[in-house]
Amino acid sequence: MKKYLLFALPFFVVGCSEEVKSVDWWGQHLTEAKQKQAECEKSGSDSQNCKNVKKALFIQSQKDAPVPTFD
Repeated sequence: MKKYLLFALPFFVVGCSEEVKSVDWWGQHLTEAKQKQAECEKSGSDSQNCKNVKKALFIQSQKDAPVPTFD
């Protein structure tokens, strides 16, 4: 019986994990990205989704950044 449990446990753990979304997906869904970022900061998680959210929000902030002029 223990053998079956040990065999099934990794599949159960993998099956329960959250779907990883790409940086591009988070960049196209900024409202969800901001909510996820708040969730990541609250929980202290360093999951792949949290990393992708951070990258997507950074890229978005850089798109809105002013371009320096050297006059």
